[in-house]
Amino acid sequence: LKIHLDAKMHAFFLSLLLFAQASDVATHFAQAVEWQRRGDFERAVAEYRTVLRLAPDYAEAHANLGAALARLGRYDEAIASYQRALELSPELTPVWLNMGIAFYRMGQAERAAHALRAYLAAFPESKQARRLLGAVLVELGRDAEAIALLRDALDDAERDVVTLYSLGLALLRSGQPEHERVVHLLEQSAQGKPVALLLVGQAALAAGDYKGAVERLRAAAALDPALPRLDYSLGLALLMLGQHEDAIACFERERKRLPQDFWTLYYLAVLYDATGRRSAARSSVEAALRINPASAEANALLGKLLFKEGDARAALAPLEKATAALPRDAETRYILARVYKRLGRDRDAAREFAEAQRLKAQQVERERTRPVAFPR
Repeated sequence: LKIHLDAKMHAFFLSLLLFAQASDVATHFAQAVEWQRRGDFERAVAEYRTVLRLAPDYAEAHANLGAALARLGRYDEAIASYQRALELSPELTPVWLNMGIAFYRMGQAERAAHALRAYLAAFPESKQARRLLGAVLVELGRDAEAIALLRDALDDAERDVVTLYSLGLALLRSGQPEHERVVHLLEQSAQGKPVALLLVGQAALAAGDYKGAVERLRAAAALDPALPRLDYSLGLALLMLGQHEDAIACFERERKRLPQDFWTLYYLAVLYDATGRRSAARSSVEAALRINPASAEANALLGKLLFKEGDARAALAPLEKATAALPRDAETRYILARVYKRLGRDRDAAREFAEAQRLKAQQVERERTRPVAFPR
């Protein structure tokens, strides 16, 4: 009888303990939600972490913690929390939208697109997700897909500036004259005017009017220096004009906004190399290659830098990879030939020297026979 009563008492106290723990979890969770509602995300994070110490498998707490961390700009941590929430509770599909936004703000467009497509599979009518996916696809250069998702913004009374910009850029790069209609729509509001200038500046950049691009992009910056891809576009125009230090400043500002943007890192490496800062150039191109290891341009630049440092053996692999991807690039083949020569591979060196010379001669001939474009 005593053993039987002890067992009952043990079960009773265990149930009391579990009830008290559940009560503590609910209290901390409610407090975390309240801090989050008030915009005090640091305190919200602390409370959610307390919840998760008590209940490590509480999926909603992981999801909310991710949202609070994202508001603090701590996107790596936020994504880890979102992923854990989905592992514990795959039906929390709204988490995919938050994850897509976090990846987008980190500059990881491919992963953002995957997350947003997962969300749209569950909520295909979501205008927010569809338009954000369109913006992500613009970042990836998949303009036709982006235009299909964004074109309805032309007739949307809301005149969403961010969506119109993404659509305008995709139309511009696709050579579709509708981008002029986007510019006109943007010019009709105070918020849209700097974005219209940004698009006009990017059109000038695409047309090779680098001075005109700089003029318009700086006018846009005077109205709103935080415009998306403004510093990137201005950096490109300045690079083409040979204004390297100003271009570096632009790309460094862009890197602060998008620390994992491949092309920003690549152009910084190009500029640091051009200004004799080889250590910074190598650091930047290696960061770019961690994002896109297959990039022919970045591999060619890394090989060139390693060869300049006197490490022909280390330069060989990236140069061979670049040449395989860009077989008509005379400069890369010439550097590869020099690497082979340095390594004592004379037959390979002779082959690459001959091919580089042949490609260079073809390039000169194309330039010689190109029709002259007279100004109108």
